[in-house]
This record gives sequence, structure tokens and C-alpha cells, in this order.
Amino acid sequence: MTILGGRSLQLVYALLILLHMQTSIGFNSITGDYEISCTESERQALLAFKQSLADEYGSLSSWGSEEEKKECCKWEGVQCSNTTGHVIVLELARLRGNLSPSLFALHHLTYLNLSWNDFNLSHIPKSISSLNKLQHLHLYDSNLGGSLPNQLANLTSLQSLDLSHNKFNIKNLEWLSPLSYLQFLDLGENDLSKVNNYWLEVINKLPRLTDLGLSGCNLRYVLPQSIPMINTSTSLAFLDLSSNNLRASTFQWLPKLNKSLVSLNLSYNSFQGLIPENLGHMTYLEKLDLTDNQFEGGIPKSFGNLCKLRYLCLSYNNLDEMLLELMGNLSGCLQLSLEELYLDKNKIKGPLPDTIKNFSSLRWLSLNNNQLSSTVPKSIGLLSKLEWLGISSNSLNGTITESHFSTLSKLRGLDMSFNSLSFNFSRDWIPPFQLDEIELASCKLGPKFPRWLKTQRKFSNLDISGNEISDSIPKWFWNLSSRAFHVNLSSNHLFGVLPNLSSTKFADSFGLEIDLSKNKLDGPLPVFPVNVTSINLSENRFFGSISSLCTITSGDIVLLDASHNQLSGKLPDCLTRWTSLVILNLANNHLFGKIPRSIGSLSRLESLGLQNNNFSGEIPGALGNCNALQFLDLNYNSFSGKIPAWIGERLSSLNFLLLRSNNFSGDIPLHLCWLTNITLLDLSNNNLSGSIPRCIQNLTALAQKESLAHDHSFADSYDDPNSWPEGSYAYKASVMWKGTERDYGNGSLKNLGIIDLSSNKLTGEIPVQILVLFKLVQLNLSRNQLTGKIPPDIGQMRELESLDLSRNQLSGQLPWSMSQLNFLSTLNLSYNNFSGRIPLSTQMQSFDASAFVGNPALCGLPLTPTCPGDEKSKSKRTDSGDKDNQEVRSEFWKSFILGMELGAAIGFVEVLALKFDHPWKYLCFLLFNNVRVRLSNLKDCLYLLVAAVSLGVRKHVSRLGRKSKSFEPSVSS
Repeated sequence: MTILGGRSLQLVYALLILLHMQTSIGFNSITGDYEISCTESERQALLAFKQSLADEYGSLSSWGSEEEKKECCKWEGVQCSNTTGHVIVLELARLRGNLSPSLFALHHLTYLNLSWNDFNLSHIPKSISSLNKLQHLHLYDSNLGGSLPNQLANLTSLQSLDLSHNKFNIKNLEWLSPLSYLQFLDLGENDLSKVNNYWLEVINKLPRLTDLGLSGCNLRYVLPQSIPMINTSTSLAFLDLSSNNLRASTFQWLPKLNKSLVSLNLSYNSFQGLIPENLGHMTYLEKLDLTDNQFEGGIPKSFGNLCKLRYLCLSYNNLDEMLLELMGNLSGCLQLSLEELYLDKNKIKGPLPDTIKNFSSLRWLSLNNNQLSSTVPKSIGLLSKLEWLGISSNSLNGTITESHFSTLSKLRGLDMSFNSLSFNFSRDWIPPFQLDEIELASCKLGPKFPRWLKTQRKFSNLDISGNEISDSIPKWFWNLSSRAFHVNLSSNHLFGVLPNLSSTKFADSFGLEIDLSKNKLDGPLPVFPVNVTSINLSENRFFGSISSLCTITSGDIVLLDASHNQLSGKLPDCLTRWTSLVILNLANNHLFGKIPRSIGSLSRLESLGLQNNNFSGEIPGALGNCNALQFLDLNYNSFSGKIPAWIGERLSSLNFLLLRSNNFSGDIPLHLCWLTNITLLDLSNNNLSGSIPRCIQNLTALAQKESLAHDHSFADSYDDPNSWPEGSYAYKASVMWKGTERDYGNGSLKNLGIIDLSSNKLTGEIPVQILVLFKLVQLNLSRNQLTGKIPPDIGQMRELESLDLSRNQLSGQLPWSMSQLNFLSTLNLSYNNFSGRIPLSTQMQSFDASAFVGNPALCGLPLTPTCPGDEKSKSKRTDSGDKDNQEVRSEFWKSFILGMELGAAIGFVEVLALKFDHPWKYLCFLLFNNVRVRLSNLKDCLYLLVAAVSLGVRKHVSRLGRKSKSFEPSVSS
């Protein structure tokens, strides 16, 4: 049996209170032969309270001043005393409005529960002090705020107080001191940051307190000097300090509760280092939760003495002990009492030990996401009380046989996903269990469809994706369970035609999710149950019309993906039924025609993928109603007309807009600059004209100065489906990346800052405003009619990895700042009218000459060895040397030879580089100090040094001449 705590315990506690009251006062308020009526003053107080509320769910429909509704003791949520007729119980939920002071005229209330309401950040009125008979006050999750009134101290009869999950700013807790009868106190999810450590004294001053909830209260860590002052309560049994910022000093006073504490929750805090040994001295503990901290090492041996511990959760830490040693430290009396053990998401190593069989009381064992290896021992099948087994996402291998489940008749959940496990069961094996959760993704159940599943008729979740099953889906499968909620058969080699799913048992399921993607299924789309909420049929061989999808009429469908099939026809006009749809992907089919106006009814749509079809006409204005859209991909269709300005006006949430390879014409609308969240804008290969909008700087998501991670190339960053959050969907887009078209999922797309306006008819200059888009990784303006110069400060776009300005009419010299584009790995400036020398830098000289061809007046490496005039300049220097000073020229070359001999010493070359004025000095220094320096930097720097000497020698020749004699000994040697 799971040990209750926190919210679960509170609900049980409240239920017991109500049952007790129901027994003592009755619901009908009748005694003897006559009916007790509520007092007029209390009836008016309740009606005044109703006036301050909005009752959207009809909870107060029985309340009224009409004659038939006059008796308030019969109103919903109201209970009266059998003897006096006074209202003593009031329990209301799902209301909205203000917490009216009129409520506190009910002076005889003993139980007040207004949890799960919305009181619009109302304050608790000071008049609450009039409820001095109140024993139970529950205001959980009622959207209350402000400071707590000190008048709460007058409620001296209180036994339970729940103010959790509100927005109170609690500055002190002094009002709690008089509440000596308090047994249950929950202040969770309120701000107690200004209370300091006074919350510790609460334990002392409330002698009857058994349950204390302070989860998510911004509590500070406990100061060591305050610990000696604490005489801890002997009554406290349940303590919840989760989701705070507590640190190690907390453990110095907790053991003082070792004779009373039954349940301790310290999850989601900031504890570090080893798990304290003294936790193992709290021998009355039945539940211990240390989830999501930063504990390291293993489990203390003292834990083996926790003879009453039933629940232990250490998930989401950094434990790295061998599992054999860890389980050994839990041996002793604990191995007989422990029922639930959670060690997920750690770094625990080694095989599953055979000694696991000694934990005979285990009902729940979860070891997911660790570093376990080797085979699964058959002794695990001896845990006859086991209800859940989770060992997914490890490195386990070997074969799973019937012996592994020999006595697991109580097993309800099995998760062995993402291991290298093969399953070998006899053809007629009948498992001893009926599973609710079957999680076997990325194992090896195939090649035949597993027959043992035929016996499982109660599952709600089935995932056998990626199991190398090469078979048809048997007919019996679709009639197994009427409780199926999530069914995933994706990433296998399943083939055949699907039946009419609306006439199977799956049709009786509520909220069915079906994933059949990445198989070889064919035939027409089947008729789906009306109550389906998610369908993924992508990457199969379905053909024909999609009109059968119109049978989905419930309006609850959230995801529909039929992309990468052979579907044809028009988009049906039944979209108005799918008002909850979030993702619609019909990409890569043979669909045609116009997008129906009914698409405007999909107000919750976040992702629309219609790329690579043959849709035509203009984008309908109704799509502007889908203002939640983040991803819109209409690439590779035949859409025409102007790009609508309302895209920028009404689709402000767009992150990705892809309109490549259509027939759009006209100017780029200025309103696209309103897309402040856009990180991928692709308008390439259309017939767009006009200039690039100067307001492009308003694409602020691309203007953030935070650098993208460059520890890998985006070209290799394909999404790992196993890394997606459970239940998430990864939409994909085909992106032209560095000249190659590649598919990316949303995990990588969000890191690709791309603007692609290539292959249009754009004119004018490149706007300098584009330079503020610091997060831009790829800019492609090629194959247009752009003129003018490259903006001189283009070097400030330091995140650029790919720049394509080819086949335009750009002119002028290449800006020197291009040498600062240290991440640039793809460059194409070909077929323009650039002139002058190619800037010298590691990146610029590393590109192939094809990046610069088609610019007749451009020179320098890698295009040409020299530039016009270089030989003439060299000749002039020679003549000048003959006439002025033959000795100086000789000594210069001696000095240069010396520099070449010592060139292997990087520091000396840098010193030489510092003798030359900018920009030569800057480039050479950059080459040796850039953390991303290439292996060829020494060669590059020497090349630059030679060039610097040849061009700047005239400036320094006289100085070299004066110092030439000092170099003679070194040269001669």
C-alpha cells in the first residue's frame, strides 16, 4: 500500500471530516417531525455572497429568493445543524468572482471549503475573525493573494488549515502561535521567502501538528546557528519541504524528528554531495522522497535499518554506484519492508543483481534511464508481488524468456524500452499477467507480430515501436482492449490494409491515440473512431482520398499526420469539426486544389505542413484566424498571388515560415517585419520583386546577441526521436542548408537562424539593417538582381556559417571585416562585379576558387596568386634598393631568413607581427589566439607575414638598415 502524503492525505482527511459531520448533523436538516429552517440573516448572507460570484457551471442554481428555493439548508454545498438550523458547513467549487466579506456573517460555521475557485487575487478579509467556531478552513487553489490578516489568529478552534497553491505574500507566521489545536497545515506554493527560518519554530509552537506542507514556498536554507534553538515537535508525522532551495544544513535538525516522522518529502531542492547517513536513523520513516536533487555516490548503509520504510524515491540525481553495492546497502530489515523503489535518471552502473529476489515485498521497481548493462536475471521473475517493472533506456542485452515472468501474476506495468533485448516466447505462451502498460519500444519482438499480446485485453498504453516486426497486423489485435488510450506500432515493417477501425473495440476507447507511422501499410485510409484524438500515419503507402477522415466528428482530435504517403484529391471542407486540432501535416502527397476557408476554424492550430503537394491559388485570408501558428510550411506547391500582409499582422507567433518554390509575386510585404519570433524565413524560388525591406532589423528573435552553440555542425544535427519529451510531436522541415537540402526536426530548427530570399527578382542594395541580426547562421540572397556593395560591417554577424550572394550585380571591394567571420564554412560570391583584393584570413583563403569566380576584377588567393600591380611594386622596390643602399637590402633578407628559421616559435612570430601596423598585425595575432584556430594557422600566418613584408618593407627599410649590423652574427651562424 502506498504511503499517502501531501495532497492525497489532505483529501482523505477532508473526506473523513465530511463523513463525520454527515453522521452527526445529517444532510436533510430534519429532526423529529418537523424541518429545521435556516435563519433569515444567514440566508441573506449567502445570497449576498452569491451576488459577488459568477456561476458558470450552475453550482449555485439551487440558491435563490424564490419561494421554492427559500430553504437555504437545502442549497447545494450548504449543511445546517439538526438542532439549531445554523449553517455550519459550506463547500463550494468552480466559482469565479470576489471573496465577499458577507460570507463571514455565518458565525456558526465549523467547516469552510472554498478550494478550486477563482477569487481574482482577492485578499482574505479581516472579518474572518468572526468565524471563531471554525475547525476546518480549506482555500486550496482559489487564486487568493495579498498578505494574510493577523486576524487568523482568532480562529483558535482550527484543526486543519489549507492555504496552499495561492499567491499569498506571507511576511510572518506569528498568527499561527495561538492555533494550538492545529493538526493539518499546508501553506505550499505561496511566497515565504521573507519568513526566514521562522517556519522551523512552527513545529514547536503547534503541539498537535501532525502534517506540515511547505512545498514551493521559496524557503531559504537552514542556518546552522539556529538549529540548537529548536526543540522539535514529537507529533509531526508528515513533512513536505519539496520544491524549495534547501541545502545540506537541513539534515542537521531532521534526525530530531526520528521518533515521530512517517513521511518526509525533500524532492526538488538543492541538496548536493552524498546522501546523509543520519537519514538512516529516522527509524519510523515509511516514505522518503529525495527526487531531483544533486546527490552523488550511493545509498548509505544505514538505510538498511529503516525497517518500516515502504517507499523510497531517489530519481533524478547523480548516483553512480554499482547497482549490486547499492542494493546491498538496502539489505537487512529494509529489504523485507520496501514496496516501492524509484531510481530513475541516475548514473547507476552494472548488471541487475540476482539478489533482487530478496526484496520480496517489492511492488514497484523503476530503474529507467541509468547505465545498467549485461542480462536481466531470471530471478526477477520471483518477485511475486511486483506490479510495475521499469528498466528502460539502459544498456541491457540478452534474451527475455517466459522464466522472467514465472510468478509475476500481479504485474500491471512493464517498461523494457530502448535496450538490446530480444524476446523469445513459445508460440502458445499465456502470460500470468494482464498488463495495463506495455512499453517495449526499440526492443526485438519481431519478425512476427507477437502472439502473446492476444491475451492482453486490459491495456491502456501499448508501445511496440521499433521492434523489427515484419508482418501484417492480425485482425484480433483491433479487438483486444476497449480501454486503449495510446497505441504505438510505428517504425516497424508492418504491411497490409487497415480495417474499419470505427467498428472495433478501439472505438469504445476515450481519447484514443494511434501511431502507425514509418511502416509499409497501404490501401485507402480507414474509417477512424469518432473519439480519436491523435493519428499519425506518416511514411507509409496509403493512397486515395482523405475524405474518410471526415468521420472524426468529436472535435477532440489534436494531431493528424498523414504526410509522406500517396494520398490524392482535394483537402475536404470538414475542418470546422476539428476545433481542437493543434498539428496538421499532409506534406509530401499528391493533394491539389485550394485550401478551403474552413481552415480558419482551427483556432488552436500551431503547426501546418502542406509542403510538396500541388496546392494552388492564393493563401486564404481565413488562415489568419489561426493566430496560434508557430510553424507554417507551404514549400513546393503552386500557390500564387502576393504574400499576404496579414501573415505579419495576425500570425505573430510564427517561428518558421517556409514558402519556397511557389509562384508568389510582388513585393515582400513590410508587415513580415512584425514577425518578431521568426528564426527561419524562406521565401526562395518565387517571383518576388522590389527591395529587401529595411525594417528587417525588427526580426528580433534573430537579433539576440546570445551565441548559438558551435560545438557541432548543424548539418549533422539530426533529431533523435528518443530525446523528444514523452507525448511530444516533432514537425520536420526541408531546409536548404549550405547548398544541400536536408530534413530537420523542431529540435534543430530552433537553432537554425536562416533567411533565404534566393532565386527571386529582388533589386536594390543589401540593407545595412540586416547586420543587427546577430543570431543569423545562414543568409542566402543569391540569384537576384541586387546592386551596390556588401555592407562594410558585415563582420559583426559573427554567427554566420553560410553566406551566399552569388549571381547578383553587386560591386565594389570585399569588406575587410569579412575576415572576422570565424565560423564561416560556406561562401559563394561568384558571378557579381566585385573588384580588388580578396581579404586575407584563415577562412577566406580556405574556400575554393569557385566561390569567387565570375568577378573579373577580383584578385588574390585563392582566385589568383597575385593582383595587378604586385610585380610592378616589386620592381620599384628592387630599383630603389640598388640606388639607395645595397647593404640595407642585403641585411633585410638576412633578417627575413632569420625570421623563417625561428618561425616555429609561435611567440616570436607574434612579436614580429606586432611590428607591423593594422590590419596585418591584427590578422596574425588573431590566427594564434583564436580558440578555433586551424591546423594550418602557422602556414597561414607565415604567408601573411611574407605579404606584410613585401607591402610594408618601404615603411620599415630605414629602421631595418639602422639595425642590420646587430643581426649579422645570427645570420652568419
